[in-house]
Amino acid sequence: MKTIVQKLLPTLTEENYADEFRNLNIDSIDLVSLRVEVENRLGKMIPNKEWLAFSNLQDILNYSDGEGFTTAKTSVRTSTEPINVKHNFINMPQLCLEGLSENWLFKEAGSLHWDLLCEGLGTSSSELKDDVGNRLYATFVRIRIDGNGNLSDFKENNPFEFKAELSRFGMGMFFSDTNFQSVDNNIKIDMMTSFSVRKSTGDNKSLAKSQPTIEDCEIKQHSQFPVFGNEYRLIKKNELKTFFYKDYIFHVSDEQLYTFEYSLNPYYDLNGVGLLYFASYPIINDFCELQFFNSQEQLKWEENYFTLFRDVMYYANCDSRDKIIYVLNSVENLSENRVKLCSTLIRKSDGMMMARIFTIKQRRTF
Repeated sequence: MKTIVQKLLPTLTEENYADEFRNLNIDSIDLVSLRVEVENRLGKMIPNKEWLAFSNLQDILNYSDGEGFTTAKTSVRTSTEPINVKHNFINMPQLCLEGLSENWLFKEAGSLHWDLLCEGLGTSSSELKDDVGNRLYATFVRIRIDGNGNLSDFKENNPFEFKAELSRFGMGMFFSDTNFQSVDNNIKIDMMTSFSVRKSTGDNKSLAKSQPTIEDCEIKQHSQFPVFGNEYRLIKKNELKTFFYKDYIFHVSDEQLYTFEYSLNPYYDLNGVGLLYFASYPIINDFCELQFFNSQEQLKWEENYFTLFRDVMYYANCDSRDKIIYVLNSVENLSENRVKLCSTLIRKSDGMMMARIFTIKQRRTF
């Protein structure tokens, strides 16, 4: 057990084991990773009721010793990787500003991810609960889209295909790899979700991590926490200040080049259970970004620059009457008429960071 803690939380010492979680630099993803490692070694799931009762690392260590913890055990097994394929044509519902709608793309890819998740767990979304009866919501933690062309390259009436595959890390983190293909253009979509429960009805700021109580799951499991998830974890904890993707280098910054206050539209920005929809985050970001660029030059930003790459790291939700502060952290002009942007969304009521968003946009060619 101690070796697992040292691997996942190298900054802690044994003296910290008795400290309450809230007094340590541990976030929810750290605890999800720790839970999976412990469950793999135990060879069984820890009931949510018992896991949520742990207040410090010593509680987990004591529980593991009592259950016969051993470094020889593992629950990683060979299993299937659910696949979902969908075909249709690009028509008006899929378009925005004469290009593919990013909002629609997020929603469709998210729906495929959710369908595969429910199929793999053998339950409908409305019946997905933890072992104490709390309804579980799939919480998107990170989404990255990367195309061989920008969104304006996808044309009306062209056929398209979604192909999505799902995998997991324990029962707390699920990953989908989706490919969106239309003629010669494609977008790779990587998604990562956890499960959350509401601590109190109607409060979007008090979401807690949990997981379903499925003992036998056929979804393929990773033997180690994927880089896609670990990168998110380290950036959230401010332990990683630079990350790379292909030829792109992104620097994590809290500099404020520009700020804009956004009021939520509850009829559009919220989902069916009253939470800020994960697909709304990049659209809110772009609306605020638009205010900056259209105040700087004559060129209509929204009609000329389209998403080529987007990486959204989600940290928090907010209530419908709260406001969001958009912060533009950096802007960099690249070759091939591309612009790299880093921004953050902050909850106005308490200053909580809701998301970091890393974007590359490209000027359309007519």
